[in-house]
Amino acid sequence: MLAQNNSGGPNLFSLFQDIQRLQSEVRDLQGQVDTLQYKLRQNEQGQRDLYENLDKRLNALENGGGTPGGAGMRDGSSTQQNDDYANSQDPEVEKQYSAAFDQLKNGNYDAAIGAFKGFLQQNPESSFTDNAWYWLGEANYVKRNYDASLEAFQTVVNRFRASDKVPGSLYKIGVIQDERGEVDNAYGTLKRVVDQYPDSSVAEMARKRLQGLDG
Repeated sequence: MLAQNNSGGPNLFSLFQDIQRLQSEVRDLQGQVDTLQYKLRQNEQGQRDLYENLDKRLNALENGGGTPGGAGMRDGSSTQQNDDYANSQDPEVEKQYSAAFDQLKNGNYDAAIGAFKGFLQQNPESSFTDNAWYWLGEANYVKRNYDASLEAFQTVVNRFRASDKVPGSLYKIGVIQDERGEVDNAYGTLKRVVDQYPDSSVAEMARKRLQGLDG
């Protein structure tokens, strides 16, 4: 109800104050919306940055920052390590791997699967190969392509035993086995993660999954 003056007409000053108050409330609400939108964008960017930072750390290890027996080693020989280091310096190989990884981090899982397959066909022995197999497994896991996902993770475990992707691959194998109802197999695989890689980033997740199986 509009404020009125003594003559019974609208009180223009009060009306002006009401309009100002409403405009102020609208600005406040708009500010809240902008803040929420900003936080949402930050969260989305944070997820992308998480993948990017992880990949950069892995690349740093592969490009000479690791220790003997680390991600750069495949069969324990210095020749193989040097070959991998040389391959990792090939800008075209790195560009192709990054393009596939970009598809994954942007949620384009079908495109990522195709890109990683293409990368592995052309670069079966590069210093990015174990990572490519791992992320191929992850992309297929998201799509619930369990057979293809298992094949990729098992390839990491069997072919790249010194890779730091082995614990994560074993963990995901155990998860898939659990989701398929293969409880005994899942228990054995997850127990292997805990026993052989107790300090890995996935060991705690494996312990929690084992507790769920025990319960």
